[in-house]
Amino acid sequence: MPWLVTSPLWFLTAQQIQTEATKHGFTLAGKGLFKAVFGEWGGLGDAAGDEAADLWSDVVLLIALTLTVQVLLILVYEVLLVRAWGRTLGKAAFTLTVRRADGGRLTLGQICARSALTVLVPGIGWVLLIAAILQFSVLLGLAGTALLIFSAVECGLLRMSPDGKTSWHDRKTGSVVVSKTWTEQLRQAREFQQRALDGGMTFARQAWEAPQVQQLSQQAQATFQQMRERGRQAIRRDDEQNRGP
Repeated sequence: MPWLVTSPLWFLTAQQIQTEATKHGFTLAGKGLFKAVFGEWGGLGDAAGDEAADLWSDVVLLIALTLTVQVLLILVYEVLLVRAWGRTLGKAAFTLTVRRADGGRLTLGQICARSALTVLVPGIGWVLLIAAILQFSVLLGLAGTALLIFSAVECGLLRMSPDGKTSWHDRKTGSVVVSKTWTEQLRQAREFQQRALDGGMTFARQAWEAPQVQQLSQQAQATFQQMRERGRQAIRRDDEQNRGP
């Protein structure tokens, strides 16, 4: 789901790649014209090869940057949903939730550490591996493979405990993954709704009690009183005029 939501980034990347290709094409045309004028026909092939290599490097960089941005957006998505709801949409579909071993909610620091191990590490691993394939880089390939192997191994170190399922990243961050029934999920949703309602009421009360708002309210009441008094005076004058001498 997060990958689909962030997929529109690739439209921007495609446009940027097209722009880079156009720019390199104009550069190559300029070099070709220069070499043709001076009779350097043998250098045309080298110039074309250099421009193609530069263009490909730019394309690989744009692809790697787009993938990295996607990974970071998914990291933010993971942190926000686990912080607010205790789960992502995928975990909710399988009735799973993430909490502390003592049953409490994870702190923001625990969520960030857990998400870094479960999202950032494998995500960067895939980015490096894809960049290595495109660039034929052994070093990037080894780095990406190492991160992916680490992620797979630490997730595979699964243990069952009375509190729930824990992988290595859970044990390091003090979290557990537990399955919740639909009744518990409904209760949690109601609690979340109540917390949101209480928070909204508190915010509204604080906003109403703010000095600026109170001053505006008093001014509005005074203006209303003045208008009502003027209306009464106008009615009395009309009555007196209608009665006549």
